Amino acid sequence: MIRFISIFIIILSAQAVKAQDTHLLDSTTLTSRLVKDGLDIPWEIIWGPDDHIWCTERYGRVSRIDPMTGQQSVLLDLSGEVFEQSEAGMLGMVLHPDFANNPHVFIAYTYLEGNSILERLVRFEYTGTSLMAVDTLVENIVGNTTHIGCRLIILPDNTMLMSTGDAQNQSLPQNENSVVGKILRMNLDGTIPTDNPNPESLVWSTGHRNAQGIWLAPNGILYSSEHGPTTDDELNILKPNKNYGWPVVAGYCDTPPENAFCEENNVEEPLVAYTPTIAPSDIIWYDHPSIPEFQDKLLMTVLKDRSLIVYTFNEAGDSIITEHKYLKNDFGRLRDVCIAPSGKVYLATNGNSWANNNPFSHSIMELSNEAYVATFATDLEQPEFQVTVFPNPIAQGQTLTIKLAQSQQSNFELYNTTGQLVINEQITGDTKLDLDVEAGIYYYRFVSEDGMMKSESLVVE
Repeated sequence: MIRFISIFIIILSAQAVKAQDTHLLDSTTLTSRLVKDGLDIPWEIIWGPDDHIWCTERYGRVSRIDPMTGQQSVLLDLSGEVFEQSEAGMLGMVLHPDFANNPHVFIAYTYLEGNSILERLVRFEYTGTSLMAVDTLVENIVGNTTHIGCRLIILPDNTMLMSTGDAQNQSLPQNENSVVGKILRMNLDGTIPTDNPNPESLVWSTGHRNAQGIWLAPNGILYSSEHGPTTDDELNILKPNKNYGWPVVAGYCDTPPENAFCEENNVEEPLVAYTPTIAPSDIIWYDHPSIPEFQDKLLMTVLKDRSLIVYTFNEAGDSIITEHKYLKNDFGRLRDVCIAPSGKVYLATNGNSWANNNPFSHSIMELSNEAYVATFATDLEQPEFQVTVFPNPIAQGQTLTIKLAQSQQSNFELYNTTGQLVINEQITGDTKLDLDVEAGIYYYRFVSEDGMMKSESLVVE
């Protein structure tokens, strides 16, 4: 398939200009910029289809954050319902992959039922200004103040994976009748997929201690990061109906009792295990040329070791060739990571200690390679894709001019900040569009049969 590398022009307002530092990788110098501070542990950050960062804060808040200005729009405040202590609180979130037509947001959090700490997964609907609860998909999951999980990911078949920790109860990860210490798989309405290992159970894999990262890579492999005890933090490949060993096995099957258990229980060993522990959090695949040290690699944010680890895999994706550690101690503990289509990396910081001793003191940082100049590139036998859109900013009622290279065609899609599609036009060659829209920030993209070709902000004054 032809791969188009998008051009992105950054529009900076005066409010977005903040203190910047530089960070040398191997040969690339990254510039860091504070996007937003004053957060209470930003546990999940996602680059949304509206080109905003969607963020959960552990004490119970969900927001959209403008990456250019840092402006925060609170969509949901469940601080009166969410139980927050140590690792418990508002945790994983994922947006429906077809958000324009299904503006659904799935969020997991802990709550109290009497004296019991429990966990639930809820589907919300985005109204354009807030999140409205629609369905509770799973609840009454045994929780605790630590070892909760909980990462969410929606797969291409429109099923969802959810990680649950062992909730400090080591009898449950090997109990197939419990959803604790597992990877769960469900349909987007919470029902059990008929092709689960057990069609009467949400359990997809067993023997997990505290998996806080899941990502489906372009190679089709599901990777997962997981906290070990005092030894053996792990990076795993997730597979259905596999056992990941906990609590009998920590890390590799490398002792006589572990070897016997692994042989009898279909145990999948990790790709790598860390002793001393590093406290791995989220993982994400980086597929952009702007930071060569990251391109086509898996990134993992690390808490205890306060760094970003970058993995290079073999062609099959089942073995690590190289592992590099970057940004050591530059931002303290790193909780989460998301990536913009422009190749910019955003990191959620988690302070300087395990306990949240200083609430509302955490941040989202932006990392970019300011020296990178993007161009459209295609396979050599294909013509170069070229497009120009002007003026930008544009006044209300003014005509927008779009210039495509001769004989090229594409769809022009314009979205408002709520993710609503407001214009969808077929473009060929030079086209002029009268914009009958209100003043504000919009986001457009050009789409061909080969996928998204170009995406950028458009300011209407």
